[in-house]
Amino acid sequence: MAGKQNGRVADKVAIVTGAASGIGEATAICLAEQGAAISVVDIDEAGGRRAVKKIEKAGGRALFIKADVGKAAHARRMVDQTTRKFGRLDIIHNNAIWYKVAPATKLEEKDWDRTIAVGLKAVYLSAKYGIPAMLRTGGGSIVNTSSVHALASFPEHTAYDSAKAGILGLTRTLAIDYGPKIRVNAVLPGAILTPLWTRARVPAKARKQFADLVPAKRLGTSEDVAHAVLYLVSDEASFVTGTSLVVDGGMLCRTM
Repeated sequence: MAGKQNGRVADKVAIVTGAASGIGEATAICLAEQGAAISVVDIDEAGGRRAVKKIEKAGGRALFIKADVGKAAHARRMVDQTTRKFGRLDIIHNNAIWYKVAPATKLEEKDWDRTIAVGLKAVYLSAKYGIPAMLRTGGGSIVNTSSVHALASFPEHTAYDSAKAGILGLTRTLAIDYGPKIRVNAVLPGAILTPLWTRARVPAKARKQFADLVPAKRLGTSEDVAHAVLYLVSDEASFVTGTSLVVDGGMLCRTM
């Protein structure tokens, strides 16, 4: 990892949830490259351990924690294991998500509950257990992954859009309640090409259509979002809290 000693988050300790792939993995690697020790948190053990190996192979420090972040006991353990391993906690990137797409009349209650638990309740839980740990060593920074879906809803994303919109309200409240020692912001990705697109079997034609919708004329990458998170948790953003950073290639210019 180049520049660890003078990196933008040198000597910081970060938790990144949903870090086994996609935006979470890219953020974990990005923060490690800039000097942070990383707790890679995910329910995907194989993917999480691969991410840890990538960080360690490049000279960084990382720990894998298998956790269902929508459960209080898991969120508490996530923070406890991090502080035991690295001695402190400075950064949390709440990125984990799970969802099913369906209109309200067809969405199963269990799928609503699971989406809200992983996508919104988990943000509250990480704050509940993570903020006290941050305050013990002077403060820290939290970045929550919301979505452009929080500002412009899409058909049949009943639970997902609700969770992502809820994150914005929670982000603002946490920023008010715990400032100035804790800064809390949200990042709002647009169409980001992650492994989810492959699992969903989105064809090349549809991907091009998404890309053509935005001024940037391309899909975003996980690294695009990771760099935004890095800025928000760095000292460069010391006067930035309670707000949202949209990373969408200009998508909302066309939809709002």
